[in-house]
Amino acid sequence: MIAFHHNIFFIDESAVEDERFNAAFESIDVSESGTHEFVYRSEWMEISGRQVRYLSDTAFANADRSFLWGMEIDTVVTLQWDAGQRRILYAKEKGYRPEYLRFWVLHTFLPLVFELERRYRILHVGSVLVEEKPILFSAFSFGGKSTMTDYFLRQGHPLLSDDSLGIEKREDGYYAIPSYPFHRPYREVEALGYHTENFAPEPRLLHAVFTLKQAAPDADVRIDELKGIEKFKAFHYSSFIDFDFMKRERFTFFTEMAKAVPVYRVNVPWDLARLPEVYDAIVTKAVSG
Repeated sequence: MIAFHHNIFFIDESAVEDERFNAAFESIDVSESGTHEFVYRSEWMEISGRQVRYLSDTAFANADRSFLWGMEIDTVVTLQWDAGQRRILYAKEKGYRPEYLRFWVLHTFLPLVFELERRYRILHVGSVLVEEKPILFSAFSFGGKSTMTDYFLRQGHPLLSDDSLGIEKREDGYYAIPSYPFHRPYREVEALGYHTENFAPEPRLLHAVFTLKQAAPDADVRIDELKGIEKFKAFHYSSFIDFDFMKRERFTFFTEMAKAVPVYRVNVPWDLARLPEVYDAIVTKAVSG
Protein backbone atom coordinates (compact mmCIF):
# COMPACT_ATOMS: atom_id res chain seq x y z
CA MET A 1 0.00 0.00 0.00
CA ILE A 2 1.21 3.51 -0.80
CA ALA A 3 0.78 6.04 2.00
CA PHE A 4 2.58 9.31 2.74
CA HIS A 5 4.98 8.77 -0.19
CA HIS A 6 6.09 5.43 1.30
CA ASN A 7 5.36 1.79 0.63
CA ILE A 8 3.60 0.34 3.69
CA PHE A 9 3.70 -3.45 3.88
CA PHE A 10 1.43 -5.24 6.39
CA ILE A 11 3.59 -8.34 6.27
CA ASP A 12 1.65 -10.59 8.64
CA GLU A 13 -1.86 -9.44 7.74
CA SER A 14 -3.04 -10.51 4.31
CA ALA A 15 -6.54 -9.19 5.14
CA VAL A 16 -5.33 -5.60 4.90
CA GLU A 17 -2.26 -5.98 2.68
CA ASP A 18 -2.31 -4.14 -0.62
CA GLU A 19 -0.02 -5.31 -3.42
CA ARG A 20 0.40 -1.87 -4.96
CA PHE A 21 3.76 -0.22 -4.39
CA ASN A 22 6.30 2.10 -6.01
CA ALA A 23 9.87 0.83 -6.21
CA ALA A 24 11.19 4.41 -5.98
CA PHE A 25 9.56 5.00 -2.57
CA GLU A 26 11.06 4.16 0.82
CA SER A 27 9.37 1.16 2.45
CA ILE A 28 8.10 0.65 5.99
CA ASP A 29 7.21 -2.87 7.12
CA VAL A 30 4.47 -3.49 9.69
CA SER A 31 5.00 -6.83 11.41
CA GLU A 32 3.87 -8.71 14.50
CA SER A 33 6.47 -8.97 17.23
CA GLY A 34 7.06 -8.62 20.91
CA THR A 35 7.39 -4.94 21.78
CA HIS A 36 9.93 -3.15 23.93
CA GLU A 37 9.27 -2.72 27.68
CA PHE A 38 9.16 1.03 27.87
CA VAL A 39 10.10 2.95 31.01
CA TYR A 40 7.72 5.86 30.52
CA ARG A 41 3.94 5.65 29.99
CA SER A 42 1.83 8.75 29.57
CA GLU A 43 -1.61 9.23 31.07
CA TRP A 44 -4.48 7.65 29.15
CA MET A 45 -6.26 9.96 26.69
CA GLU A 46 -9.14 9.47 24.27
CA ILE A 47 -8.30 9.31 20.57
CA SER A 48 -10.78 8.09 17.95
CA GLY A 49 -13.04 6.58 20.60
CA ARG A 50 -10.30 4.57 22.35
CA GLN A 51 -8.13 5.07 25.41
CA VAL A 52 -4.58 5.58 24.17
CA ARG A 53 -1.23 6.34 25.81
CA TYR A 54 2.30 7.05 24.59
CA LEU A 55 5.27 4.87 25.51
CA SER A 56 8.95 5.84 25.54
CA ASP A 57 12.24 5.61 27.43
CA THR A 58 12.92 9.34 27.31
CA ALA A 59 11.10 12.62 26.79
CA PHE A 60 9.34 13.09 23.46
CA ALA A 61 11.01 16.50 23.28
CA ASN A 62 14.24 14.63 22.48
CA ALA A 63 12.72 12.80 19.51
CA ASP A 64 14.85 12.37 16.39
CA ARG A 65 15.22 9.74 13.66
CA SER A 66 16.65 7.24 16.20
CA PHE A 67 13.98 7.86 18.85
CA LEU A 68 12.39 4.70 20.30
CA TRP A 69 8.73 5.08 21.21
CA GLY A 70 5.36 3.42 21.02
CA MET A 71 1.63 3.77 21.43
CA GLU A 72 -0.75 1.52 23.33
CA ILE A 73 -4.35 1.40 22.13
CA ASP A 74 -6.21 -0.11 25.05
CA THR A 75 -7.47 -3.68 24.46
CA VAL A 76 -6.57 -3.51 20.75
CA VAL A 77 -2.87 -3.31 19.90
CA THR A 78 0.48 -1.88 21.02
CA LEU A 79 2.55 -0.24 18.29
CA GLN A 80 6.29 0.47 18.38
CA TRP A 81 8.44 2.55 16.03
CA ASP A 82 11.72 0.77 15.33
CA ALA A 83 13.72 3.70 13.95
CA GLY A 84 16.86 1.68 13.22
CA GLN A 85 15.08 -0.78 10.95
CA ARG A 86 12.48 1.74 9.72
CA ARG A 87 9.59 -0.51 10.66
CA ILE A 88 6.52 -0.71 12.88
CA LEU A 89 6.18 -3.60 15.30
CA TYR A 90 2.89 -4.54 16.90
CA ALA A 91 1.60 -6.79 19.66
CA LYS A 92 -2.03 -7.89 19.58
CA GLU A 93 -4.42 -7.51 22.49
CA LYS A 94 -7.76 -9.21 23.08
CA GLY A 95 -9.78 -6.75 21.00
CA TYR A 96 -7.43 -6.87 18.03
CA ARG A 97 -8.75 -6.90 14.45
CA PRO A 98 -6.70 -6.49 11.23
CA GLU A 99 -8.75 -3.49 10.11
CA TYR A 100 -8.07 -1.80 13.45
CA LEU A 101 -4.34 -2.30 12.89
CA ARG A 102 -4.59 -0.64 9.47
CA PHE A 103 -6.60 2.25 10.89
CA TRP A 104 -4.24 3.03 13.78
CA VAL A 105 -1.09 2.67 11.66
CA LEU A 106 -2.29 4.84 8.75
CA HIS A 107 -4.55 7.31 10.51
CA THR A 108 -2.57 8.05 13.68
CA PHE A 109 0.79 6.31 14.12
CA LEU A 110 2.49 7.11 10.80
CA PRO A 111 1.57 10.82 10.96
CA LEU A 112 3.11 10.92 14.43
CA VAL A 113 6.27 9.18 13.16
CA PHE A 114 6.72 11.73 10.39
CA GLU A 115 5.99 14.69 12.67
CA LEU A 116 8.40 13.56 15.38
CA GLU A 117 11.13 12.94 12.83
CA ARG A 118 10.45 16.38 11.32
CA ARG A 119 9.96 14.62 7.99
CA TYR A 120 6.58 16.25 7.33
CA ARG A 121 4.22 18.62 9.08
CA ILE A 122 0.84 16.94 9.23
CA LEU A 123 -2.34 18.94 8.68
CA HIS A 124 -5.83 17.74 9.56
CA VAL A 125 -7.38 18.58 6.18
CA GLY A 126 -9.05 17.10 3.13
CA SER A 127 -7.25 17.51 -0.17
CA VAL A 128 -7.94 16.88 -3.86
CA LEU A 129 -6.47 17.83 -7.22
CA VAL A 130 -8.03 20.52 -9.38
CA GLU A 131 -6.40 20.56 -12.81
CA GLU A 132 -3.43 18.66 -11.32
CA LYS A 133 -3.00 21.22 -8.52
CA PRO A 134 -3.49 20.30 -4.82
CA ILE A 135 -6.07 22.30 -2.91
CA LEU A 136 -6.79 21.80 0.80
CA PHE A 137 -10.07 21.97 2.73
CA SER A 138 -9.74 23.11 6.32
CA ALA A 139 -12.57 23.26 8.87
CA PHE A 140 -13.30 22.75 12.54
CA SER A 141 -14.90 19.45 13.60
CA PHE A 142 -18.23 18.89 11.84
CA GLY A 143 -17.40 21.87 9.64
CA GLY A 144 -18.00 20.13 6.31
CA LYS A 145 -14.44 19.11 5.38
CA SER A 146 -15.28 15.45 4.71
CA THR A 147 -18.50 16.36 2.89
CA MET A 148 -16.65 18.78 0.63
CA THR A 149 -13.86 16.30 -0.07
CA ASP A 150 -16.39 13.60 -0.93
CA TYR A 151 -18.29 15.92 -3.28
CA PHE A 152 -15.11 16.74 -5.20
CA LEU A 153 -14.29 13.02 -5.45
CA ARG A 154 -17.73 12.34 -6.91
CA GLN A 155 -16.99 14.98 -9.56
CA GLY A 156 -13.91 12.99 -10.59
CA HIS A 157 -11.13 14.86 -8.78
CA PRO A 158 -8.24 12.66 -7.53
CA LEU A 159 -7.86 12.27 -3.77
CA LEU A 160 -4.77 13.32 -1.85
CA SER A 161 -6.17 13.20 1.66
CA ASP A 162 -9.44 12.65 3.46
CA ASP A 163 -8.17 13.47 6.93
CA SER A 164 -4.41 14.02 7.26
CA LEU A 165 -1.96 15.45 4.77
CA GLY A 166 1.82 15.76 4.98
CA ILE A 167 3.47 19.07 4.10
CA GLU A 168 7.12 19.10 3.07
CA LYS A 169 9.14 22.25 2.54
CA ARG A 170 11.44 22.09 -0.49
CA GLU A 171 13.56 24.69 -2.25
CA ASP A 172 10.78 25.63 -4.68
CA GLY A 173 7.90 25.67 -2.20
CA TYR A 174 5.62 23.61 0.00
CA TYR A 175 4.58 20.18 -1.23
CA ALA A 176 1.42 18.23 -0.43
CA ILE A 177 2.28 14.64 0.53
CA PRO A 178 -0.77 12.43 -0.15
CA SER A 179 -1.86 10.27 2.76
CA TYR A 180 -3.70 7.03 1.87
CA PRO A 181 -6.34 5.91 -0.68
CA PHE A 182 -9.35 5.92 1.65
CA HIS A 183 -12.07 8.48 2.21
CA ARG A 184 -14.77 8.65 4.87
CA PRO A 185 -17.83 10.82 4.09
CA TYR A 186 -19.49 9.62 7.31
CA ARG A 187 -18.77 9.64 11.05
CA GLU A 188 -17.49 6.34 12.38
CA VAL A 189 -14.60 5.73 14.75
CA GLU A 190 -11.74 3.39 13.84
CA ALA A 191 -12.71 3.35 10.17
CA LEU A 192 -10.72 4.69 7.22
CA GLY A 193 -13.79 4.58 4.99
CA TYR A 194 -14.06 3.55 1.36
CA HIS A 195 -11.09 2.59 -0.78
CA THR A 196 -10.68 4.74 -3.87
CA GLU A 197 -8.78 3.95 -7.05
CA ASN A 198 -8.64 7.65 -7.94
CA PHE A 199 -5.74 8.42 -5.63
CA ALA A 200 -2.76 10.63 -6.50
CA PRO A 201 0.24 9.21 -4.58
CA GLU A 202 2.95 11.60 -5.83
CA PRO A 203 3.84 14.80 -3.92
CA ARG A 204 2.83 18.02 -5.67
CA LEU A 205 3.45 21.70 -5.11
CA LEU A 206 0.66 23.03 -2.89
CA HIS A 207 -1.64 25.42 -4.76
CA ALA A 208 -4.15 26.86 -2.25
CA VAL A 209 -6.01 26.34 1.02
CA PHE A 210 -9.75 26.84 1.41
CA THR A 211 -11.09 27.22 4.95
CA LEU A 212 -14.78 26.40 5.22
CA LYS A 213 -17.03 28.72 7.20
CA GLN A 214 -20.55 27.55 7.99
CA ALA A 215 -23.25 30.05 6.94
CA ALA A 216 -27.04 30.21 6.96
CA PRO A 217 -28.76 27.99 4.35
CA ASP A 218 -29.83 31.05 2.32
CA ALA A 219 -26.49 32.89 2.57
CA ASP A 220 -24.45 33.88 -0.47
CA VAL A 221 -21.56 31.69 -1.55
CA ARG A 222 -18.55 33.95 -1.11
CA ILE A 223 -14.79 33.45 -1.25
CA ASP A 224 -12.44 35.95 0.37
CA GLU A 225 -8.65 35.82 0.41
CA LEU A 226 -7.14 35.87 3.89
CA LYS A 227 -4.15 37.99 4.88
CA GLY A 228 -1.72 38.27 7.79
CA ILE A 229 -2.55 36.50 11.05
CA GLU A 230 -5.76 35.05 9.58
CA LYS A 231 -3.67 33.03 7.12
CA PHE A 232 -1.47 31.72 9.91
CA LYS A 233 -4.52 30.69 11.94
CA ALA A 234 -5.78 28.57 9.05
CA PHE A 235 -2.66 26.40 9.35
CA HIS A 236 -2.32 26.57 13.12
CA TYR A 237 -5.87 25.35 13.80
CA SER A 238 -5.42 22.53 11.26
CA SER A 239 -2.46 20.92 13.04
CA PHE A 240 -2.84 17.16 13.38
CA ILE A 241 -1.07 16.97 16.76
CA ASP A 242 -0.32 19.50 19.46
CA PHE A 243 2.81 18.51 21.37
CA ASP A 244 3.85 21.47 23.54
CA PHE A 245 7.55 21.02 22.78
CA MET A 246 6.88 21.48 19.04
CA LYS A 247 4.88 24.71 19.31
CA ARG A 248 7.76 27.07 18.51
CA GLU A 249 8.97 25.19 15.46
CA ARG A 250 5.41 24.72 14.18
CA PHE A 251 4.83 28.46 14.61
CA THR A 252 7.92 29.23 12.52
CA PHE A 253 7.01 26.67 9.85
CA PHE A 254 3.44 27.87 9.39
CA THR A 255 4.42 31.56 9.53
CA GLU A 256 6.76 31.01 6.58
CA MET A 257 4.23 28.80 4.80
CA ALA A 258 1.57 31.50 5.14
CA LYS A 259 3.80 33.85 3.16
CA ALA A 260 4.00 31.42 0.25
CA VAL A 261 0.56 29.76 -0.05
CA PRO A 262 -2.73 31.60 -0.75
CA VAL A 263 -5.53 30.96 1.74
CA TYR A 264 -9.21 31.64 1.11
CA ARG A 265 -12.27 31.64 3.37
CA VAL A 266 -15.34 30.06 1.79
CA ASN A 267 -18.78 31.07 3.00
CA VAL A 268 -20.63 27.71 2.81
CA PRO A 269 -24.45 27.78 3.02
CA TRP A 270 -25.46 24.92 5.31
CA ASP A 271 -27.66 23.20 2.72
CA LEU A 272 -26.48 20.13 0.81
CA ALA A 273 -28.56 21.16 -2.18
CA ARG A 274 -26.25 24.16 -2.62
CA LEU A 275 -23.01 22.16 -2.72
CA PRO A 276 -22.82 22.49 -6.53
CA GLU A 277 -22.66 26.29 -6.12
CA VAL A 278 -19.87 26.02 -3.58
CA TYR A 279 -18.05 23.51 -5.79
CA ASP A 280 -18.21 25.82 -8.83
CA ALA A 281 -16.95 28.79 -6.81
CA ILE A 282 -13.98 26.87 -5.40
CA VAL A 283 -13.00 25.38 -8.76
CA THR A 284 -13.22 28.79 -10.44
CA LYS A 285 -11.00 30.35 -7.76
CA ALA A 286 -8.54 27.42 -7.83
CA VAL A 287 -8.18 27.60 -11.60
CA SER A 288 -7.89 31.38 -11.80
CA GLY A 289 -5.82 31.88 -8.63
